[in-house]
Parts: sequence; structure tokens; C-alpha cells
Amino acid sequence: MKLLHTLCLVMTFAVASHALGDRTQFDTTPPPPVPNPREASPIVLGMELGVNSLASLVGARLTWHPVQQVALDIGGGWSASGMRGGLGARYYLWKTFNSPFVGAAWMRSGGMDSANLDDGKDDRYDQHVIIENLQFVNAVVGYEWRNKEGLMVAVNTGWSFCLTPEEDRWRKKWGTLSSEASDNLDLMTGSGPILSLQVGYGF
Repeated sequence: MKLLHTLCLVMTFAVASHALGDRTQFDTTPPPPVPNPREASPIVLGMELGVNSLASLVGARLTWHPVQQVALDIGGGWSASGMRGGLGARYYLWKTFNSPFVGAAWMRSGGMDSANLDDGKDDRYDQHVIIENLQFVNAVVGYEWRNKEGLMVAVNTGWSFCLTPEEDRWRKKWGTLSSEASDNLDLMTGSGPILSLQVGYGF
């Protein structure tokens, strides 16, 4: 009888539990997405190596992202036409960690008092050339990689337009320019292609 009584109690409890249903609640809310590092760490400080870029030939760049897809840049460094600095802006085409971008920048170089144009390889030519302050506008396209820890790597290319009139870009104090010196002077003071690599960290 005791065994039968026990079995009846177990069956009654089982039926009652089934009738009431399982009241266990599970949280099915998906975890929040990893924040885009351009929002979580909107300031990036980095180094840049390049030709005709914002901080070329070598220099530093500071970037601020006021919104996820916009970057405002300030940079400066050493260029073939003297110290150079400028301001720029870029727009990211994607709302992802890695994204292509387009941008523009304005730059000004400080000039050089005595430009080395042919490394003295030809003794027949000797000259003293002064490179004046120059202004440039850059149009760029590029691609940026960035991880959630804040490390950033970017490459960009484009074209740098020299706004300073040709007759005002340099002046010769004395001497004669070789053909090599003339070509180098055009490269140092004129428009040209852009190619650069940036490495930085966001905080």
C-alpha cells in the first residue's frame, strides 16, 4: 500500500507540473554589437610615410572622427620642398571597421633656402636655388584597416595639385642648372601623384 501511495503522489505531481507548464524564462536578447572603433576611439595619432601626402616624406598625422564616417586630419612633416603641414577631411564609404574612403586636403610647405638638386655629381654646374613657400590641394582615395583594439593602418593615393604659379615657386640666386637639376626642381615644386602609408592608434 505504501508503494502504491507513493506512486500515486509522484504521478499527481507530474500531472500538476505538466498542467502548470514550465515557467523558466530564457534571455533571448542578442548581445550588443562590438562598437565601431571610430566611434569608441575617435582620435587617432599616427606616423605617415609617403610622397606628396599630408605628412610626407615622413611625418605625423592627428585624426578626429566627429561621426563614424567622417575624419578630420591635421598633419605635418618633412618634404622635398621643406617642412610641410596641412589640413584635410575624408569620408568613409562603409560603416565597418575596414572601409575605403575619399578625401581632400590643403597643404603649405615652408620652402628651402638652398635646395640640393643634383648632389654635386657634375662639377660643371653649381647653383644656389631658393624654393619659395608653396601651396597644394590634394585629392585622395584610399583604404583603412582598423581593429577593435584601435590599431589603424591606411594606404592612399591620388594627385597633388600645386596652386602656386610656376614663376613664383622658386628663384635662382646664382649658378647654372643642369638638366637633372631642372627635372628635380620640377618634381620638388610641381604637381604629382600621391602614395602614402599610415600607421596609428586610436584612443
